[in-house]
Parts: sequence; structure tokens; C-alpha cells
Amino acid sequence: MKSEFRDKMSCRERVFVLSLCSFFLFFFSGHDLSWAQQQGYPNKPIRIIIPTGPGGVSDLSVRVMADYLTAELKVPIIIDNKIGANGMIAGSTALKADPDGYTILASSDASMIHGPLESPNPPYNSFRDFLTVGAYGVAPHVYTVYASSPFKTIVDFVNEAKKTPGKLSVGVTQLDSRLKVEKFKKVAGINVKIIPMPRVPELVSALIGKHIDLMGLSYAGSYPYIKSGEIRVLFSNFRIPGQSAPTLAEAGYPDAGTVVIRNAFSVSAKTPKPVYEKLVVTFERVAKKPDLHKKWEAMGIMPDYMSPAEFNADMKKKWDNESNLMEELGLIKK
Repeated sequence: MKSEFRDKMSCRERVFVLSLCSFFLFFFSGHDLSWAQQQGYPNKPIRIIIPTGPGGVSDLSVRVMADYLTAELKVPIIIDNKIGANGMIAGSTALKADPDGYTILASSDASMIHGPLESPNPPYNSFRDFLTVGAYGVAPHVYTVYASSPFKTIVDFVNEAKKTPGKLSVGVTQLDSRLKVEKFKKVAGINVKIIPMPRVPELVSALIGKHIDLMGLSYAGSYPYIKSGEIRVLFSNFRIPGQSAPTLAEAGYPDAGTVVIRNAFSVSAKTPKPVYEKLVVTFERVAKKPDLHKKWEAMGIMPDYMSPAEFNADMKKKWDNESNLMEELGLIKK
């Protein structure tokens, strides 16, 4: 019977049947292979790209977390520092890699907001081209004065700034610090000089040497000098455990730069869903470990986990706020 059936089939019909069988064999075998690879993720080292240099707080906080991720994922974590273009070299490098979950970007305000806003032709869209894995902590921004400064409170500083417009000075390093001071100036209705410094050591020296009246810097960068008693915190933009100085919101300026820098991880938007979901779950589990929190706090990072949805909403709000201010200051190139 089977022999008779084959004999009755035309040559064209046989070719069609064989082609159809080959197609389904290829499709389903490829599908199963892809699914097996995803189910086996990860099975090789994962690279985390950091947009800052080695040794800084952003770098160290990721390196500490990498140890915990290695224990959870059972594969080595490789740290790759890519500096330049306001964080966008790191972002571009992450997107050029295969979107397979083996390359993760340690997101920053520079790489996701300030760099793309300043660039007339940014290499990527922060919202469309990336998926947020989660945010793990806040880098508080503090405003400090030298130890013998006559300013004891934020009110003292604001009152003096209003009495002597343009006389008081505030030192900053990064664009983020400048934007926070500009926002504070605007909301408080004061006129102070903003003095940019190339690096943190020069900025701290200028404050301790009484060449500037106020310093805007991350808590992590300021902490050694706060601890030594050389400088003291006047106010901050985030509640810091153990510090009695008020936040801007507590001092009566809820809109003055209270948006904080959040440390997060992102991957390419083309990452397979099962891989992405595994990263999200693992990231959350690691980011909530109490012993890791202690290590971050010792560096000046305040643990504050955010889910992808929460972080995306926060980033959108920050993007709108920063873009409006940067446009007013003429920092956005069109």
C-alpha cells in the first residue's frame, strides 16, 4: 500500500512534501535550541560595563554587588570600565554587544540622561533601547561648609546670599552637581556664583582653604572629610542615617533638586524575555541582602531598591526636570 502511494505521487509533490518536512524540522529544532539556551542561562561569564573609572564609589558599589551576583548566578562577573562622552561610550558599548543577557550596563544619570540630552545626535534612546533590570541605591548629594564657617544652617546661608547677591560661591565638579545648585538657586531666589572644579581633590581643597563658601558633592566623596571634622553638612537632598542636617525638603525647599542619583542596571531592549526576567528576579534578591546594604552604606551609598517600573517612572520624571533646566541654561544643543 505504501509503495503504491509513493508510486502515485508526482515528482513535484514529493519535492513539496520533503521541503515542508525540512522546514518544520528546522523551525522546531531551532526553537528548541533557542529555548534550551535561554533555560540554561547563564552558562558563561557576564560582563558589567561601568561608565566611570576604577576606584570610585560607583565602580566599587558594583564590584561589591558582583560578588553576590556571582554566588547567585554561578558564573564569573567581569567588570569593564568604559569612560567618556558623559557616560555614552559605556551605553553604546553595551548596545553593540549581543543582546543575550551577558552584557549589563551599570546605568547612571550621565549615560541615561545628561549625555543624551547634551548631545545633538545621541547614539541611543534611553527609554526605547534599554530595559531596566532594577535600581539598588541612592548616591545622596550633600552641601557642606568648612568647619569654622559662620553658616550653621541653610537659613543662614540663604539670608546672607540675599543680602549680598553674587558674593557667595558654591563649588561643584560634575554637571549633576551644577544642576542641583542651579535648581536650588532658582527655588530659593538667591544669586550665588557656581565655581566648577576639574576634580574632587581640588574642590575639597578649595572648601577647606576657604576659597569657596559651600561645596556640592556626593555624600560618598564628602564623607572622609566630614568624618575628620574638616567640613560639616549644612543640608542634603536625601535623608542620611546618622546626619542631623536637614534635607532640602525638610528645610522648606521640596522642589529644589530633591531628585537623587540612583544606581541601576540595564540591558538591551532586545534581550530575550526569559533571560531578562531571570536577571530582574536575581537582581532584586541580591539588592535586598542586609549584609550587602552594610557594605554600600560604608561607601556612602544608601540602599533603596526600585523595580524596573518604579525606576522607569523616576527616570522619566528626572528627564523632564533636567531637560527643562538644561534648556534654560543653554546646555542642550539643537
